[in-house]
Amino acid sequence: MIKPWLRGAEALWEELPPNLRGALWILLAAAVLTIMGALVKHTGKDVPAFQMVFIRSLIAVALVVPFMLRTGLSAFRTQRPGMHVFRILMGTTGMFCVFYALSHLPLAETVAIVFSRPLFAVWLAILFLSEKVGWRRIAAALTGFAGVLILVRPGTEVFDPASLVAVMAAVTAGSVAVIIKKMSTTEAASTIILWFSVGSAVLSAVPAIVVWVPLLVEQWIYLVLIGITGVSGMAALTKGFSTGDTSFVTPFDYSRLIYATLIGLFIFGEHPDHWSVVGALIIVASGYYIARRELAATRARLRARHAEAHADQKDTNP
Repeated sequence: MIKPWLRGAEALWEELPPNLRGALWILLAAAVLTIMGALVKHTGKDVPAFQMVFIRSLIAVALVVPFMLRTGLSAFRTQRPGMHVFRILMGTTGMFCVFYALSHLPLAETVAIVFSRPLFAVWLAILFLSEKVGWRRIAAALTGFAGVLILVRPGTEVFDPASLVAVMAAVTAGSVAVIIKKMSTTEAASTIILWFSVGSAVLSAVPAIVVWVPLLVEQWIYLVLIGITGVSGMAALTKGFSTGDTSFVTPFDYSRLIYATLIGLFIFGEHPDHWSVVGALIIVASGYYIARRELAATRARLRARHAEAHADQKDTNP
């Protein structure tokens, strides 16, 4: 039986504008995913990244098992098995890179570098999707790369090789975005999720066994929390983007940098220097601009298709 106050809260929530609800979902997702990053950073001091990725993937499989039991093997039917395999490879590699970087770099720095994924997605979309990209998005991508260089600072005393792993995480994330965009024309979202959940567990099993270390009860608890927060955060992120307009809710995802900076400062004692702040701001500004331009281009294409379809309909119905 649903209590009256719960029904009232649900009614108040539904009365909120969709954009506001979407923004709140994104803020929640950003907080939960940053907490996951902090848990990874803490646990990664003693547990190898491959082992964390494997256990995280197993938890994801456990969460999708009820859906698999309802649908059976039909949920795995696909027209693009090769592309699913490539997505699993890129996604699992990216997860390992993120976990490794979080374990070795300041929390906010890792988050900022990974946020450069739209910059790489621009070039990958040109190469693999044959997309036409205007000079504004190309200029924004180049500006964003300058921000990455400022943050990473190769060749200087502060350079940490682990930052290159974070850059690789951004590259794989950009690749995954392009792959999913291409697959979504024929594949259901549930199929993409199922293939990746099971595939990442299988792919990460062997390296995890090779580097496996015995775990304390406390470490098992942290790893389970990493899995739960990871899946919950991505679910909230998906809900946010599906509820509100992408152009409105996207900036709220960058609140992860604020959360990461605060957690890094007060829990891990991390103090970003002014160059790190400058680099992070350039990456965020460039990534947001690219997202806005891509959304505008997508809307323009949809309007053109709608106008063309309307014109064809008028021709066939004089």
